[in-house]
Amino acid sequence: MSQSQSSLRILHLTAGSDLGGVSRYLLDICRATQQNGHEVAIAGQQGAWHEAFLQANLKWIEAPMAGDLLTLRRTGRNLGRLLENEHYDLICAHYRKSAMVGRQLARQWDIPMLFTLHLTDIPMNLPWRWLSDFGDHTHAPSKLAKEWLMDVAHLPAQQITIVPHGVDTQRFLPATPSKQSEARTHLVLPPDRTIGGYIGRFDVPKNHMWLIDLAIECRKRLPEVMILMAGDGPDTGKLRDALYKNQLFDHLRILSYRDPLMLYHAIDALLLPSAAEGFSLSCCEAMSCGLPVLRTQTAGYHEQIVQGVTGVSVPVDHDTFIEESLSFLADRQRLIKMGEQAADHVRESLRFDQQVAATLELYQRLTGRS
Repeated sequence: MSQSQSSLRILHLTAGSDLGGVSRYLLDICRATQQNGHEVAIAGQQGAWHEAFLQANLKWIEAPMAGDLLTLRRTGRNLGRLLENEHYDLICAHYRKSAMVGRQLARQWDIPMLFTLHLTDIPMNLPWRWLSDFGDHTHAPSKLAKEWLMDVAHLPAQQITIVPHGVDTQRFLPATPSKQSEARTHLVLPPDRTIGGYIGRFDVPKNHMWLIDLAIECRKRLPEVMILMAGDGPDTGKLRDALYKNQLFDHLRILSYRDPLMLYHAIDALLLPSAAEGFSLSCCEAMSCGLPVLRTQTAGYHEQIVQGVTGVSVPVDHDTFIEESLSFLADRQRLIKMGEQAADHVRESLRFDQQVAATLELYQRLTGRS
């Protein structure tokens, strides 16, 4: 590694090691950063996914990143004392409250702070407008995320760098017919039906309850189609209640979160009804596995969806989502063709090695090493 590309020490600040896209992002990018010769630490509160961080041999510093302003100031002071001899080069914040802590540390250590926007359409009314710190520079994973930062958060374009999330295409390979059969057998799914899947959190702002309505319509109009939902979150009980209330046992399955690869191999298409996203890594993973995606026009859809080629994008509207999903799932041969094109698109434009290279170049630039 040349002097201009010397090893960096990077401190990531997050809410916690919870199930969700931010933790997935941190696990992947921090492991890759370490593999490229840099040192990484993560500060936050232990959550449901903490074991994954330990297994990845990532340095974890327990620190509360929630609560009121007094708690956050105390966290900043404590981290400042604990880490004052660590000599970090860059702080990366992933939530607004962690950015408040990050700003204290950045001032104390005189180093830059990078903010990664993981979700657009976050509240910007008072007092959040005063309390929001989007760093000395902001990483936007998509075109829409950058537009939101400029139009709503009023950041200048030169303060924002777009680095799309990417996928390990060697891991997320398209399923052969035998692989799909194996996955469906393991998950106790019917071998011959068309299956549309949702994989993610059951929480705001995912609009996951729309999949209940879709399953009801499939029972009426597309009885050969079923919906698979896999995830966890505060609305898990509500979803299961709706499953029983509507007697959808032959048209809807709800599974807990697990390694998504087998889930992608078991389904024929991915459905994403979210009201807001930062990018949606699950869409990229599904596409890498040869699945077409029908998703709402939230952040990430520009990068992922070539309309009618790799999938379909729709407005964030319940009735439109239901009708377009029914049309989308009705033609299995079209799904197969779009899935092949989706896999090619990811391998050309949305690979993880491309994300890592662009992210490390951004780190080097912000710390004056490039």
